[in-house]
Amino acid sequence: MQKKIIALALAGLASSAAFAQSNVTLYGRADYGYMMRGDDDGAVSRDLKNKSEFASGIGGGSRIGFKGSEDLGNGLKAIFEIEYGLSLDSSGSPTGSSNTTWWNRHSYVGLSSATLGTLVGGRLDGVRYGIFGKYDAFGNGHIGNFTQMTGQVDRANNAIAYISPSFSGFNVVLAHSSNIGNSNDLGLAAQEGASATNPTTVGGNAGDATLYTANLNYNNGPLSLSADYEYINFYGGNVSPAYPAAKGHDDAQVYLFAGSYDFGVVKVAALYDRFETSTNSYGRSLATPLADADIQSWFVSASAPFGKFLVKATYGETENDNVQDSKGTKFGLGLDYNLSKRTKLYTGYAIISNESKAAFQVSPSGNAYGGLGANGYGVQGFELGMAHTF
Repeated sequence: MQKKIIALALAGLASSAAFAQSNVTLYGRADYGYMMRGDDDGAVSRDLKNKSEFASGIGGGSRIGFKGSEDLGNGLKAIFEIEYGLSLDSSGSPTGSSNTTWWNRHSYVGLSSATLGTLVGGRLDGVRYGIFGKYDAFGNGHIGNFTQMTGQVDRANNAIAYISPSFSGFNVVLAHSSNIGNSNDLGLAAQEGASATNPTTVGGNAGDATLYTANLNYNNGPLSLSADYEYINFYGGNVSPAYPAAKGHDDAQVYLFAGSYDFGVVKVAALYDRFETSTNSYGRSLATPLADADIQSWFVSASAPFGKFLVKATYGETENDNVQDSKGTKFGLGLDYNLSKRTKLYTGYAIISNESKAAFQVSPSGNAYGGLGANGYGVQGFELGMAHTF
């Protein structure tokens, strides 16, 4: 009976004016499995960092989305996409909110032309975050992913982006955010500046973190190359609502180069990333001084298909050159079994090795900022799960 009700509801929607005027697609991912993480190394304590659980979104966040386009004539289209994250096994979000069943992953509206390119605005996926996911065999999910070892603008609020057409394999992406948002703090804490006790500490754009991105890509058959530059300016230098007086950070810059080649029997990839931050004199004179960061990261990755199986492996390291004994290395190994084009079973293993001042911990989330806080557990992990896309 319930299936009939759903079918009737969809039939009613399909006959509405909104669907008649544009092409709308419903899509999503349902991902669920088991994770076991634990053990200690470097600055990670074993006492509180062991966890065994069933969880949603291990291989990639469970989600549901709507996307569509309308032909405006002369090769021009109006486009939109709205994607929500969801948890299959609870009523809350990954951030621990008990009131949010769905949360906005990304959403945008824009115009697209085959000859002029695409212009979109809204809450957009981070360009650098997408490059990490493109060249890592694990994408930005699974416990084997390397992205989680780095600070990432996974999604940028208040953003606009231009994507050029492809010219002989080359294309350019230019993006800007007037305030990337508190959820994307690159490990530097939030940017709003005000606090509950002093809500008027800053005003206007003071405390905002503005992002500028320039990305060049080349794709030609089995060869793919990417270069990315990003600049973040912290207006007013405010670090966190919890510390309204801590005006320490001035800006951050990112330089990234990556490439891959698909030999058919195996696809290999490599990525190098350099993330630099600078502090002003106030930040250096605090009771607990802030320090400039020069974080260099790299990884190599490979995937090989064998019938319905796909073997994946990634190895990389990250280190703040301004902090002695801060290096962390990670190795991930995974195996997928494709039941169909849309359904797969997966398993994987990951291990992190930390130097004495490094505290990286295992997380399946690419935006885990090193697995700090509640995002990570231990330095070894195992996963077993299933994912279906529609």
